[in-house]
Amino acid sequence: MSFEAPDPQNPTQSLLGLLAGKWIAAAISAAAELGLADVLAERGALSAAALAEQVGCDAHGLARLLGILVAEGVLSVDERECYALTAIGEELRSEALRDLARYMGSPFTWTPFAHLAGALRQGRSAFELAHGESIFRHLDAHAADAQLYHRGVDTFTRREAAALSEAFDFGPRHTVVDVGGGLGTLLVEVLARFAHLRGILVDRAAVLAQAEQALAQSPHRARIELCAADFFEHVPAGGDVYVLKHVLHNWDDERALCLLGNCARAMPDTGKLLIVDGYLLPGGRRDATRLLDLEMLVLCGAGRERRKPEFRALLHRAGLKLERSSALAGTTCMIVATKR
Repeated sequence: MSFEAPDPQNPTQSLLGLLAGKWIAAAISAAAELGLADVLAERGALSAAALAEQVGCDAHGLARLLGILVAEGVLSVDERECYALTAIGEELRSEALRDLARYMGSPFTWTPFAHLAGALRQGRSAFELAHGESIFRHLDAHAADAQLYHRGVDTFTRREAAALSEAFDFGPRHTVVDVGGGLGTLLVEVLARFAHLRGILVDRAAVLAQAEQALAQSPHRARIELCAADFFEHVPAGGDVYVLKHVLHNWDDERALCLLGNCARAMPDTGKLLIVDGYLLPGGRRDATRLLDLEMLVLCGAGRERRKPEFRALLHRAGLKLERSSALAGTTCMIVATKR
């Protein structure tokens, strides 16, 4: 079988190529779990046997995995049958996207995709069908999965925080409230660039217990206040900038509206709400936001990505208005909202 780019003139091979995505994603995630990129970055090109010894796995099985990674452009192989990183493979290092790749292939987030058809028939979250509880209850009860989840998410958070610091003028501001901010990575990145700012990290108590550990060694820890809260009940006042980064897409419109209303009530009249999310574009275009919309369907059920008019309508109902929006990082956008 040949797995080339989709070709309307060869529909069978095109469909087989699409289905091969499962195998490719699993291979890349396994490479990340084994830490292959970190070893190759440190040691240089290695044979399959030497690499297997370094990462502690079966050499024959690893050689078969390496063949897939070469075919997909993640690794290169020379005439001595030694393997090295390509530019794509460099992205699997720990300081790059390794944690995201580990998260994508982890059993707790991979298994729900096998329940997608059943979830659609029942109108439920595939994650709940697989695990018997919502993803957020699961994360609160399973610390190892929660750590993997937050570290995976944070690979993009750092990039988006850097872009946000360039796109929004924090100079005249004093306090940034990150609502649903996880381990506090966004606040750390923003506060590192603006020495006068302080931050308030708002999330569930179970999340903040992990954030406390993650922030312990940060030089900016003293400038960050941790606030355990159910953001559907209230959002703490005291900030002049509020941030919702990839939070609204976890929820349906009514829950999103509740959260936006709480932010509006907490904001001063001169406050700003920064929403970091993707815009779902019309039509059948393949992009990261449309694929992330499938992820939300699987993990959260009613959660979804939204089009710009839908954001505008939700903001209006919450007593806010869309002041401006701009591209941020990749297909992510920054929406700046103010009180009406």
